[in-house]
Amino acid sequence: MILKNNVWMLSRSFFKWTWRKRRYCSATANSLKEPNVNETLSSFKKFKYPESMFVSCNDVAKDISDTISIHLTKKYGNKQIEIIEANPGPCLITQNLLNKTNYNICVYESSYNVFKKFLMAVHSIHGDRIKINPGNFLLLWKFGYQDRLDRGDRVSKFLSSAGIPQQPWNQENPSLKIIASLPNKKFLNYLIYSFIFQTGLMVYGRPEFYFLLSPSVFKRYSCEPIIDKMYYKTQTILFQTIFDIELIKTYPRKAFYPPHISKSASKNVRFKELKEADDKYMILAKVVGRRDILNNEGLTEDLLKPYWYFVKHHTLSRKNFVIPMLEQWIPGCGPHFIAQGYTIFTQFGDLTPPQILRLFLKFISLPEYNDSPFLNSMESRIAKLLPSLQITSEDSIIEQSERNSSIDIEEFNNKDN
Repeated sequence: MILKNNVWMLSRSFFKWTWRKRRYCSATANSLKEPNVNETLSSFKKFKYPESMFVSCNDVAKDISDTISIHLTKKYGNKQIEIIEANPGPCLITQNLLNKTNYNICVYESSYNVFKKFLMAVHSIHGDRIKINPGNFLLLWKFGYQDRLDRGDRVSKFLSSAGIPQQPWNQENPSLKIIASLPNKKFLNYLIYSFIFQTGLMVYGRPEFYFLLSPSVFKRYSCEPIIDKMYYKTQTILFQTIFDIELIKTYPRKAFYPPHISKSASKNVRFKELKEADDKYMILAKVVGRRDILNNEGLTEDLLKPYWYFVKHHTLSRKNFVIPMLEQWIPGCGPHFIAQGYTIFTQFGDLTPPQILRLFLKFISLPEYNDSPFLNSMESRIAKLLPSLQITSEDSIIEQSERNSSIDIEEFNNKDN
């Protein structure tokens, strides 16, 4: 009888221990798969203009990771590739990609302390397949600006942690594969700047991005002239000259954190439909650098700055007429462009990015180009935009960087162009 009681008590104790262990493991698994955003982000504040964003719904994250892996598999097969993910938050996309593929992932997390338990949990399962780095990958534009102020090397140090080698732009396959949710358009503007001025991220090779964008941001960079006159601006032309952009899929906005903060209905009535769409969903877009953009018959590195200035100067207003504007630089050059099919009434806002590029290449081929005031005007414009090298204090650099977020050369703010 005593033996029976002991066996019964031991069985009961073992049952309790097993139940507690299962309950603990189940709770841990659930916390990784479906984190409670309110509890996990108790230290987070709802910023009006956040600098990071992440997926907070596991079902959406799974679909996103499946969709991205399908696109990558079509191109690279089962080859082991390296991916960079910016601000994964609770690592829902990261975890699904690591589970379903043999990819290696390097993550940059701006809120490392908040998400440390998620990052460590994924690392404990997948080991060396995941590299974890504190820092906001989307703020490369700010690090680059600070480097120009004091001739530092913040960008190269930041990227060195991912082990990214510098590779040629025109190689067959993109050298960078990057996943990021963008809370605004600053990073897209940074990519334009980085390519045109051959600095920062774009000197490491041709990229392949999988961006999660708001509808208003996607529209701004994917729109066409005539059809989308409202949104077709300078940055649209420059971006589409350098990159191909493709809509892959849409997801509910409520699956992302921080939540979207709607602006006053009385403001931005002009873009009312897009603002309403921003409340409802996000877009998964594939952005790939154009392999043939740099070639001897088109743009070369020496022509990138002149092309940037050509587009920027002539598209300040979409109603600028092509021939009268060009004749301000080279008087009497109109017949050269009339012979190509342009008329006195052709406006810059009616031209596609490839048409504007051909127009630029014709302009610089004219014999009078080198003696025209165009180059002096461009150099003067760039010189005015270069940051002063007199500031050396780190605090002063950061302070000035924040004050000068509307610097024209980088255009990281929310101006229409």
